[in-house]
Order: sequence, then structure tokens, then C-alpha cells
Amino acid sequence: MLLRAAFWLSVVVVLLPGDKDTGDQAPRVTVFQTLSAAQSTVSDLSQFCSRNPDACATGGTMLAAFGDKVRYGARLISHTFTDPKGTTPASSGGTLQPADKDRPWHAPPLAKPAGAA
Repeated sequence: MLLRAAFWLSVVVVLLPGDKDTGDQAPRVTVFQTLSAAQSTVSDLSQFCSRNPDACATGGTMLAAFGDKVRYGARLISHTFTDPKGTTPASSGGTLQPADKDRPWHAPPLAKPAGAA
């Protein structure tokens, strides 16, 4: 998914016109040359795992860990918005000690305006 998004973003960037103010002319690439290069890139990427099995195994493990983190984050967000108490599994205990809850709250004193005596 990420590679596909990066690919299409790079295709869009290649097709953008160059900056006229810099004086550098962007190399002229036709749409057909771009599509041909993209087809070659996809073909090369599809054979990556056969050439680098260790890198593919590591990448698969990283993607699995990433997916687990995404699921956990989505679960935390879901609990935040759906739990009637407004607590999440990570914050259900809170950080306040019982002594902290016993003290009454007081507003800070108002600052005197500059120049007042």
C-alpha cells in the first residue's frame, strides 16, 4: 500500500512542470516513458523477495509489528470514544494518589496590574 502510494506520488511529481525561475529545464519525459519506467519498476519489485529473502522476512516481521500497533491504537481510540466512563485500558487507574484527591482546589492569586500600588 505504501509503495503504491509512493509510486503514484512520484508519477504525479514527474509530470509536474519545472520551475521557470531557476532557469533549469526539467528533462522532458513523456507519459509513455513514465509508464514504461513504472512497469519496469513494478516488475523488478515483484522479484525482490526471490533475490533478498532475508530482507523480505525482516520486512514482513516489521509490517506485522506495525499492524499490531495500528490495531492497538485503533482499539485505544475506540475505547476513548465508546467507553461511557471515558477511560482507556492504559489510563483506567489514573495517576492521582488518594491524597491528591483530598485537597480542595484553589484558584491562583490574581496578579496586580502594573503600576498599581
